[in-house]
Amino acid sequence: MICPYCGAEMESGVLQAGGGRGIYWLEHRVKYRPPQQVKGAEGLCNQDGLIQFPYTPAFRCPVCRKIICSY
Repeated sequence: MICPYCGAEMESGVLQAGGGRGIYWLEHRVKYRPPQQVKGAEGLCNQDGLIQFPYTPAFRCPVCRKIICSY
C-alpha cells in the first residue's frame, strides 16, 4: 500500500493490545503471549478468545510515521 500522506511504501502488520500495557506494532499477530514479549514489537481492536490479545490489521509508513487501520 502507498502512503496517502508522503507516497512511500507502507508496511503491513497489526496493532495489538498488550493486556493493559499499551498498544504494539507487530509484523504479524501473536496468540497466547503478550506482544511486549515479542522481539521487534514497537510500543484499536478485534478479539477472538478470552486469553488472546486484541488486535487489528493495519499499515504503517516508516517515513512519515502514520498508521492506517480499519475497524
